[in-house]
Amino acid sequence: MAGGTSAANARQFELTAKRGSTVYGILSNPFLEAAFRTLEYRIRVSVHADGRWSYDQTTLLAVKSSAEPFQHHDTNTFMKIGDPTPNPLMKDRQSA
Repeated sequence: MAGGTSAANARQFELTAKRGSTVYGILSNPFLEAAFRTLEYRIRVSVHADGRWSYDQTTLLAVKSSAEPFQHHDTNTFMKIGDPTPNPLMKDRQSA
C-alpha cells in the first residue's frame, strides 16, 4: 500500500512505498520475495480539467536473474465513457 499527502483540491499528487519502511512499507509473498522483490514504488496521479485522469508509475524490482535492479515504468490515461450502472444483484441488499 502506497501513501502520500495532498491538498483536497489537488490536481496532481504522488504516492510512494519503500521496502523496509514501517509507514507505507512494501510487503511480499514467498514467490515474489524469491523472484521479483519489490524495492520501491511510486505513482503520480494527474486529474485533468476535462474529467480524464492519468498516472505515471515506476516500480523498482530486484529480479532473481539480474545483478542490477529492474525499473518497470507504466503510464495510462482514463476517461469516463458513461455513468456507472449499479449491480442489479445488490438492489435488495441496499434496503436491508
